[in-house]
Amino acid sequence: MTIAPAAEAAEARPITVRVVDRLGRALAGKGLSRRRFLGRVAVVGSALAVDPIRYAVRPGSAYAQVCGSGASCSSGWTAFCCTINDGANTCPPGSYVAGWWRIDDSPFCMGRARYVIDCNRSPSASCSCRCADGACDKRRVCCNNFRYGQCNTQIAGVTEVVCRVVTCIAPWEWDASCNRTVRVDNRTRSHNSDCLPGRGATHIDLKYQDMGQSGSILGRATTPERDGTAGGRYRRYDNGSIFYRAATGALAVYGAIDAVHRDLGGDASPLGYPLTEVRAVGDGAGLQVRYQGGSIYLQTRSATPQPVLGAIDERYRAAGGPTGEWGYPTGTQRTGGGQVVTFEHITIAMAAGGPAVEVADDMLAAARAGTGPDAVGLPIAEEETSGGARLQRFERGVVAEATNGTLVAVGGDLAERSLAEGGPGGAWGRPTGAPTSVAGGRRLELENATLFAGPETGVRALSGTILAEYEDAGGPGGALGLPTSDVVRVANGQQRASFEGGAIVVEPGGTVQRLTRRTSRRAGAVNGTGPDGSPGRTPRSPADL
Repeated sequence: MTIAPAAEAAEARPITVRVVDRLGRALAGKGLSRRRFLGRVAVVGSALAVDPIRYAVRPGSAYAQVCGSGASCSSGWTAFCCTINDGANTCPPGSYVAGWWRIDDSPFCMGRARYVIDCNRSPSASCSCRCADGACDKRRVCCNNFRYGQCNTQIAGVTEVVCRVVTCIAPWEWDASCNRTVRVDNRTRSHNSDCLPGRGATHIDLKYQDMGQSGSILGRATTPERDGTAGGRYRRYDNGSIFYRAATGALAVYGAIDAVHRDLGGDASPLGYPLTEVRAVGDGAGLQVRYQGGSIYLQTRSATPQPVLGAIDERYRAAGGPTGEWGYPTGTQRTGGGQVVTFEHITIAMAAGGPAVEVADDMLAAARAGTGPDAVGLPIAEEETSGGARLQRFERGVVAEATNGTLVAVGGDLAERSLAEGGPGGAWGRPTGAPTSVAGGRRLELENATLFAGPETGVRALSGTILAEYEDAGGPGGALGLPTSDVVRVANGQQRASFEGGAIVVEPGGTVQRLTRRTSRRAGAVNGTGPDGSPGRTPRSPADL
């Protein structure tokens, strides 16, 4: 038999797809709307996913595979709330949590107990008995006048059960109005709906169910469940996310805090996975979530949550967190692998791989003013005092208090040489200003010495008469160039310093000699001289001989 191209393509589809299509058409019958037809096809597909072999042998059990026993209106059971409440696993308006029962070893809660919670009609509301219009959950709505009565005991009387909520957490944890008086009905072990997680539910599915599904603060799902980093899982929703790790279970984070976490890179960011859900701060004014690599804090009067990472967050929590002396974080800045966090009453900085240290605002401003070789980065030690001057060590230098009281950034080699001599409290004293650029290098003036730095000469210190003579010779831009030694005292009492272009010598009696290199000359341009310095003989031609 020859198969037409369209039929051939249809027969090439997986068998489960072909079975669903055929059985869906069979279920549709005449006069069935497209909506109800698609709903029935979905039920068949779900049945195949849950138990394909059993359903292939017994196709008439599709509804039972998804919605369990007693799914018809005539069975007498009450419908699930998500069936009549737009997917929300919550009590609909006009009803209240009235009681509950337990189901042992539920296949829908990974073998743990499952709880069915009745939502009864509120005494002031009205509701007419009808059948639900779910794909397969067609149980009753507002028909059964019954109440177990462990919840909201302050509400007297018995009204109709509007619908049923299901959870895998205890009712008193789901709603504080419920007590722990246990009722058990294992006849309902197979009861379910196509809008509830099935037998193959994940931890994230069950977390979403217990939060109320589309009726929760998360809203509706916007992505499928996905693999995250380091073996974790996550799923995104309109207003949040649910993360799962074996170490923590499923945790939900929502609102502006989750948005900031997403912007930073989610579970792949330095924060990593959440360790807690959204929690209130002790003062009742803010919210917080703790993560593997820090925390995010939201002050309710602030529009933007602030992430605080690593050692800064550890120190912050040790200081009392938002209710401590530091107050709430008001701004965060990540730079060069580090972070600066401004709190209400203090600023803390952390260089990449460094400790969390306090830094005064004027210290930080001075550090940020440093440019080029004097861009010192972030602080790596607490502020100290040296010779009465403020001093703080940074990643690539220091910020020190100058003689005029200003704070100046001194980078790298100049900072190291100054600190080696005792810093502002040492023999050279405080800087008189910020480092400046000179020909071939940089210069830092201190109270009792001047440092010159060049890429080939290192850092050299000049002072006294030699410094004055050097300046008179034009300094780094003159014939001497940059110094290649400090001022040294030799055995005969001389003081001297060498330079790229010569030397300066101060004799014991105070005489100063400036020695410079001789300019190279062509051999043909050099006239001989006598031993006493007299001019040599005038060159003669061979004819004169």
